[in-house]
Amino acid sequence: MEKIYEEEGLAQSMLPFVMRELAELVMRKKALPLENALHYIYTSRLYKSLLDEDTKQWYSSTLSLYETLEKEKAEERRKQNGDTKILLFKMFCIENYRKAKGLSGEEALSLFSRYRVFDFLDSTFEMLHTQDTDYMIDTIATYIKRKKK
Repeated sequence: MEKIYEEEGLAQSMLPFVMRELAELVMRKKALPLENALHYIYTSRLYKSLLDEDTKQWYSSTLSLYETLEKEKAEERRKQNGDTKILLFKMFCIENYRKAKGLSGEEALSLFSRYRVFDFLDSTFEMLHTQDTDYMIDTIATYIKRKKK
């Protein structure tokens, strides 16, 4: 049991160094400011795997981690760009939600990102896109409210 605690301590102490190097590389390669680079990383499956002790992925080189991250993000872009109906639906939802709640575009995007509303819209597209605007806005508001708890 002591060995597990030692490994967890090692992983926890290594992660900030790994993240620093990865963030610096993302900032340099993608020409992003720190906050955007961190958002790029923290919203990835790669980051979740870095937190998983069993993967030991934090041992990988920074370049290897970056390449894994880029493959993941490219896959996400292909998936999102592949269906323009869903993309249009997401834009319709964020714009109507923004207007209904009196938010700026940046505030609405921040809210949708923080609570992963776009993922929710992906999974509920078939049901929601046939509903009226008020129902969609109410459904999104309810989803966000539940996520806040």
